[in-house]
Amino acid sequence: MLLIAVAIMMLRKGRQKDFPIFFSYLLFEFLQFGIWFTMWYLKVPHLTLTVTDRYLRAGSIAFRFGIIQEMLESPLGNNIPLRRTVARMLNWVAAFLVILAAVFVGLVYYRLPSYELLKSYSLLESLNTAQCGLIVCVFLWHRFLGVRMSSFVLGIALGVGLVVGLEPLMLPFVAGRNLINLDSLQMVSFNLAVLGWLYFAVARETVASQFNAAQLLQFSEWADGVGRITRL
Repeated sequence: MLLIAVAIMMLRKGRQKDFPIFFSYLLFEFLQFGIWFTMWYLKVPHLTLTVTDRYLRAGSIAFRFGIIQEMLESPLGNNIPLRRTVARMLNWVAAFLVILAAVFVGLVYYRLPSYELLKSYSLLESLNTAQCGLIVCVFLWHRFLGVRMSSFVLGIALGVGLVVGLEPLMLPFVAGRNLINLDSLQMVSFNLAVLGWLYFAVARETVASQFNAAQLLQFSEWADGVGRITRL
C-alpha cells in the first residue's frame, strides 16, 4: 500500500516524468507482492516458489540498475550527449563492480557449510553488492559536479541503498540457520525505504545548484573526451 502511495504522490507532482524507471519499479514491486501473495494463498510447491523468487529478484535488480542511471543523469537535465556519455561510463563502472563483487561473494559463499544451497543466489547477491558501490558513486558524482543533490534523489538513493545493502551483509551470517529473522529484517528495511521515498516525494524541493555555465562547458569538454575513449 505504501508503494502505491509513493506512486500517487509522484503522479500528483509530475515526478514520474523525471524518474520513469523508478516509477515503474514501484509498480513492479507492488505487482511482485501480488504474485507472492497469490502463490502463498494457493499453496504453490516450494520449487515453483524458488524459481519464481529468482526471476522476480532479477527483475528488481534490473530496475534498480536503471534507477541508479536515472540518479546519475538527473543533474544533467536534457543534455542528451552528456547523458549518453554518463550511460557509457555507468556500463564500464557497473561491469567492473559486478566482477569484483562476484569474486568477493563467491569466496564468502564458498566457505559456508551450506554453500550448495546458496550458490544459485550468488550471482544475484553479486549484483546487489555491485549496486551498493554504484549508490556510493551517485553521491560522489554529485560531489564531483558541484551540484547539491535534490531531496527526492537523496531519498531514492538512501532507500535503494538500504534495500540492496542489507541482504548481502546478512545472508552469510544466517546461512544454514532459520531464515525467518532475515526475512523480518528485509521486511523492516524495505518498509523503511518506502517510508523514506514517501516522505521525500511529499517534501518540497529546495535545490541550490552551484553548477554554473563555466562548469557545464568544462564538463562537456571532459565528457566528450571520455565519450571518445569509451567508444574505442
